[in-house]
Amino acid sequence: MLPRLLKRSFLNQKKSMVIMVVAVAFGTAVAASLLTVATEISSKVAVELRAFGANIAVEPRLEGLASVTGQTRYLEESDLKKIKTIFWRHNILGFVPFLDGRVDVKAGDRVRSVDAVGTWYDRKLRLPGEEASFTAGIVSVAPWWSVEGVWAGEPDAIVMGSVLAEDLGVRQGDVLSVGGLRFSVSGLLTTGDREDGQVFMELSALQQLLGAEGRISRVQVSALTTPMDDFAYKDPKTMTRTEYEKWYCTGYVTSIAKQIEEVMSGSRARPVWNVAETEGKVLEKLRLAIYLLSFIALIASAIGLGTTMVTSLLRRVEEVGLMKALGADAMGIVTIFLSEAVVIGLVGGFIGLLLSFWISRQVGLLVFGTELNQKALLFPLSVGVSLLIATLGSLLPIVRALRIKPAVVLKGAE
Repeated sequence: MLPRLLKRSFLNQKKSMVIMVVAVAFGTAVAASLLTVATEISSKVAVELRAFGANIAVEPRLEGLASVTGQTRYLEESDLKKIKTIFWRHNILGFVPFLDGRVDVKAGDRVRSVDAVGTWYDRKLRLPGEEASFTAGIVSVAPWWSVEGVWAGEPDAIVMGSVLAEDLGVRQGDVLSVGGLRFSVSGLLTTGDREDGQVFMELSALQQLLGAEGRISRVQVSALTTPMDDFAYKDPKTMTRTEYEKWYCTGYVTSIAKQIEEVMSGSRARPVWNVAETEGKVLEKLRLAIYLLSFIALIASAIGLGTTMVTSLLRRVEEVGLMKALGADAMGIVTIFLSEAVVIGLVGGFIGLLLSFWISRQVGLLVFGTELNQKALLFPLSVGVSLLIATLGSLLPIVRALRIKPAVVLKGAE
């Protein structure tokens, strides 16, 4: 009996049914697409935010008398590759070493004692067990640095900060004395920060100049991280074994920093909190906005479906009244309308699922420049969303149908 009633209902209301299916399909497509974006947004937006600088700073660990006497400590350059061997190695997008020193720069008759920095600009590293090389250096951590000319790729070349260059009257191509040795200025650097008053050269060149072969002063690391929550701020020393394992195996900036400390001897890795916390807040707000938009899309579709079903009900008042007069109880009426809603939801959900593939793909290409991963979760998610829309949309028509009084309706139909 129920299948025949449903068949007749759909055949007699073709236009209304098409409108209801379309409402469910679009609502499902929008909600499913937005939820797909929500599942991908952490990694996609985190990659974009990584262009704003490192979020982990690694320095020599100063303990005991070394922290009191001001003794200079270094990290070992040979430990740098170990950063890409930690548990979260695939989350390490880049790192750059720095060696800091003080040198005298002489340009003509002008002499200045300035900060010199040895570093890598674009270094390809071969990692054990990896086929592709890994790019380390300034380009992987601070791509916004603007160099007029070219970076100091040769041991006898330097890049000078734009402010310092103006003070010394130096231009690109000039040859000057740095620490008693002759260097050519291959480029002028502008960052808008303290780097504009420094001299940069290849790491090996400054190591030789300072007599610090194989040593570095600090490392900046850019890593994809999981937004910090209340658990992430808990002191690892107070955690139980289970809690510590959960913390260690979650990509928090603190746990990644801890793992870097473990592989770099004599190091202290600390999060750059203003960067890490800002990233977490941005990601959480974006995710909340997407969830709200998904909820709005779901409610809008449910209202559209409900309105169409109520309009359809107005044309079926006599039919419902007759069913009640023939003995149909409230459960029977509810079953009929819910069954219609389920069929509409399933058909609309399938169409919405196909639309969501296209919508999420376009969102990924337009916003992030890459396609979003179509997760297996999308199918049950789309079906669930469509059934929820159909169920919510059928509530008002069901209530209206239950209030129909057979005597009044049938009398009016005479």
